[in-house]
Amino acid sequence: MSKSIKALTAIISFMIIGAAWGLLLTAEARLQSEQDAIMAVARNFINYGIYDRAAFTINQAMALEGELNPNLMYELAQVHRSARSFNQYRNTLQILLDAASPPQGMSLADLYIELYEHDITTRNIGDVITLLRQGWETTNDIRLFELYEEHRYAFIIRRSLFDEASFIWDNAGLVRQGERWGFVNSRGNIVILPQFDNATNFMGGNAVVIRNEQLEIINRLGMRQAVAGFSAESIANFDGSNFAAQLHEDYGYMMAARRGLEIIVGDDEFDFMGIPSQHIQVAQRDGLWAIRDRGNRETDISSDFTYESIAVDSLGRAAVNYRLFVKENYQYYMIDLAGNQIAGPFDEAQPFFEAGGLAAVAIGGKWGLISASGNMIIDFIYEGARSSGFSFAAVKVDGLWGYITLENYPEPLREQFFGRMVIEPQFLDAKPFVNGCAPVLGHSGWFYIVLVEHN
Repeated sequence: MSKSIKALTAIISFMIIGAAWGLLLTAEARLQSEQDAIMAVARNFINYGIYDRAAFTINQAMALEGELNPNLMYELAQVHRSARSFNQYRNTLQILLDAASPPQGMSLADLYIELYEHDITTRNIGDVITLLRQGWETTNDIRLFELYEEHRYAFIIRRSLFDEASFIWDNAGLVRQGERWGFVNSRGNIVILPQFDNATNFMGGNAVVIRNEQLEIINRLGMRQAVAGFSAESIANFDGSNFAAQLHEDYGYMMAARRGLEIIVGDDEFDFMGIPSQHIQVAQRDGLWAIRDRGNRETDISSDFTYESIAVDSLGRAAVNYRLFVKENYQYYMIDLAGNQIAGPFDEAQPFFEAGGLAAVAIGGKWGLISASGNMIIDFIYEGARSSGFSFAAVKVDGLWGYITLENYPEPLREQFFGRMVIEPQFLDAKPFVNGCAPVLGHSGWFYIVLVEHN
């Protein structure tokens, strides 16, 4: 092929390509021109308040493209809002959020905030909290996080009132109405009516109860799993197999245990018996306390009754988070399971509530919270405090109890949010949150509060 023919071929090719681009640009120009004309009509309808026609016309303009146009979709949302068609307004904004396509001049976080401002007055607070959490996780915008923190501690009240109530453990809470004990579920609703003369917390799906003077082990349905051939005055500190039983009012506690369908009791008698926790069990006799190592490990912990006191929780546990609080010379010290001193002295102390949580300790009548490493995380500033998990802690201010947050916020949010009061002091007493549910005391009795986010 000659050079002249090649040159002519190249020129023709460029002409064809140029013509195609010209046709494409002409088509886009025609589309834009047609859209502009339709939108001019739509905005004229808007000016006259004819919103149904305006919405129909904007949809015509969007149909020309065959794909999402964020600017026109947002304009359609505003028409729905002006027409007070709030469901359509919300649905249209949701389309933009789902597509992660904000209109020009707005960020995705701006869209979330606009939808939040609508939802906070029209929708369930639980839906609002979910929206804000989704927005924060999607955009990492601090404005959404601050709004999320503002609303996420809203709670609802379970109306049942009790004379006593425990925190939720093993998906059940032990409660008392009058002289009878029963159980609530993990949302504070009664599941086994108060009917027992005495009862322990559930552990491993079972609990020990005294019913009609009969000592039994029951399951979550209240059905008998094992029965004792003896009666008991009191029971406590069930670990799923063993528990403390006081056979007669004038006697101490003995170790009882389940063996198949029967319950047997030992011979040793104590003023108090805890449950084994992290291979450690504590007991009291004649006013002094001892620690027993149930793990058969090398340890410097004395098994003699030498301690003035040992901090024990309502479940009967002393060793939690691999730490104990023992009292010597009128003061408490935190020790590890080998007997090594970690922190102290303190005037008062409570055992850790769960691994990774904080323990409540007091000096000079003021309470704070300490970590397992011995670091003071919350200073001695409160009238009272409860050991807690890693989300909330109950604290006392001016005679009333509320909750502070202990969540592990990322920097730089930690300094601003960690340790701040998130449920204002308003209760006469309060116990730890477990999975968003906590027992609190009001003037009429104990009841449960459930965080809306967990409901």
